[in-house]
Amino acid sequence: MQSINSNPLYRLFIPKPLRTYIWKKYLKSKIINTYKDTKNSEIKEIIKNIRKNGLQIIPSNLQKKYDEKEIQVYYDESKKLKYSNFMVDKKIYFKKEWSTKRIQKTLNQLLIEQDINSPHKYLTKKFNVDHNTIVADIGCAEANFSLEIVDKVKHIYLFETNKQWNKPLKATFEKYKKKVTIINKKFSNHNSNSHIDGSNFLKNKAINFLKIDVDGYEEEVMNSLNETIKKARRMKIALCTYHSNNDYKKYSELLKSLNYKVTSSKGYMIFYWDKKLSYPYLRKGVLRAEK
Repeated sequence: MQSINSNPLYRLFIPKPLRTYIWKKYLKSKIINTYKDTKNSEIKEIIKNIRKNGLQIIPSNLQKKYDEKEIQVYYDESKKLKYSNFMVDKKIYFKKEWSTKRIQKTLNQLLIEQDINSPHKYLTKKFNVDHNTIVADIGCAEANFSLEIVDKVKHIYLFETNKQWNKPLKATFEKYKKKVTIINKKFSNHNSNSHIDGSNFLKNKAINFLKIDVDGYEEEVMNSLNETIKKARRMKIALCTYHSNNDYKKYSELLKSLNYKVTSSKGYMIFYWDKKLSYPYLRKGVLRAEK
């Protein structure tokens, strides 16, 4: 099935919704058969959920707690953008061309991701931020994570490569101009019109919290941050590891070798958008590292 997914003719003539349906059906069967005899209680619950609800990126019952239809979307005439009330006195703005339905679906998924029992949860009671925390949010998109913590931290640097997020981010953090710096470039190891040498930019910013979610470019970002991570005396890292099969193992070993204490979020994720997804299929969502 992986080879079919990479076949140009298959991708050209089979509509994407149908390809996704076929791929998810194949994966569902494969995952159930692979783990049918597991003794792991977490995985048992996942298999039970897959049998009942089908394949989901977050394979749990969390979806039942959240209803996208209950999310209210408004239009800001002055900014010409749609927004939703994310928290008390905190509006979160979205891309100009997004429909109300897409905003509802996206925000609902973000709420699920940051549920205390989600495998995509960045923070815990012990692994948290405070008034001395200076954050680099790398791959922030709509920046729900940073919006949630902005009142608790000292400063946030937002990195987002997609230019369409620039206006919404400025609107979302308008009242936090002194506390939030927006860099609408790709975090990289060189400077250009579209890239920023992120490690060099952060060199004298006293960063002590890295949140990294870059849709499969984690290796590039981690390579760029190599010296920063090595030399840091105190640092927390929340790194998404579900985009690639080996990321959790690879970066756990790396960070442990640099004297970081490493833990993971609860449960597992099934990143079925990866058309090369293979065993073990179930991936840890977030690696948390601290020293």
